[in-house]
Amino acid sequence: MKDKQTKGEGVLYIGSRAGSEAKITIQLRTKFPGIGGTIITQQGVVTALRDENNKVSKTGHRMFLKHTIIKKLEDYFQRKGIYKYPHIPRPLGSISRTSGEKCEACIYEWASGSDSFAWGYMDPKILKFVLVKMRDWSEFGGAFGSTGIDLTGDCTEFDDQRISKNIVHEFPVDPAMADENSEFNPLWKRIDFGPRSMKINYDQLGKFLHDKKGDLIQKLRNERYNMVVLALEYLTKFDYRTRSSKMDKVDIGRLDALIGNYRLSSLRHFISRGMGSDEAPIVHINSRTESLV
Repeated sequence: MKDKQTKGEGVLYIGSRAGSEAKITIQLRTKFPGIGGTIITQQGVVTALRDENNKVSKTGHRMFLKHTIIKKLEDYFQRKGIYKYPHIPRPLGSISRTSGEKCEACIYEWASGSDSFAWGYMDPKILKFVLVKMRDWSEFGGAFGSTGIDLTGDCTEFDDQRISKNIVHEFPVDPAMADENSEFNPLWKRIDFGPRSMKINYDQLGKFLHDKKGDLIQKLRNERYNMVVLALEYLTKFDYRTRSSKMDKVDIGRLDALIGNYRLSSLRHFISRGMGSDEAPIVHINSRTESLV
C-alpha cells in the first residue's frame, strides 16, 4: 500500500490512521525536511508524520515549534531531577507546503506501544474501578503545569474515562493481573500536541522563561534557551490574516538557524545511540524549501 504523502526518496510508508485534527502516518525515514534545512541520514528512523487537517500556511512549522518548546522543557525537568525517563517524543522536522498537494505536518519520533489501555482494574471486593498509579505522572503534570502547559488533559476516552488516550505505554498493566500493589512503569510517552488536546497559557509560559532564565541557561545552554524564547515569540506574534509572524525578520533568521542546529544535533544523538560513536552517518543540506518567513 502506498500513501500519496510519503512518495519520494528517503521515505518508506509503514501505515496510517486518521484522527479528528490530523492524519498520522508511520514512516521509516532517512530524509527530514524542516526549519533550518533538510537533513539526510544513512540510518533509517521510525517516525510519525502528523499532517494537520488545518491547512493554514505555517501550521506544520508552528506545531513543530510547540513540540520543540515542550521537549526542551522536558530536558530541563529531567536535568533538574524532577523525573528521569523521557515522556515526550523527539520532534525531528516539519513541512509547510501550500501549493500542489498541500501538507502541514510535524515529523517526530514514533512512540511504540499501546495508546488504548485501562487506567486501572475492577476490584471484585468493592465492585468498583480502581485507578493504578503511573510512575512520573504527577511529577510530569505538575512540572509542565507550572509553565502554563497542560499535558494531563484529554488523556481518557470521552465515552469511557477508564480507557487511556494520547498516552502510549510500552508495557501497560494487565487489568486481569492488577491489584492494590500494581503500578504503571515509566515507559510511557505523551503524544498529540494539537490545540484540542493541549492547552498553553502563553503569558504564564513567558513568565516562567523569564523567571527561570539563569537556571534554564545553566541546564540547557544559552543557544537552546534563546531558541525556546524566540520560538515562543514567533508563536505569540503569528498573524492568521497574513499567515506569517510579526516577529522581526532578523530574529526569524536567528530562530531558523537555531532550529536547524537543534534538529541536526537531535537527529545525530537519536541515531547514534547504540552505535558506539557520536559521529553518526548524517548529512545536512541547507535547503530553503522549508522556511518560517
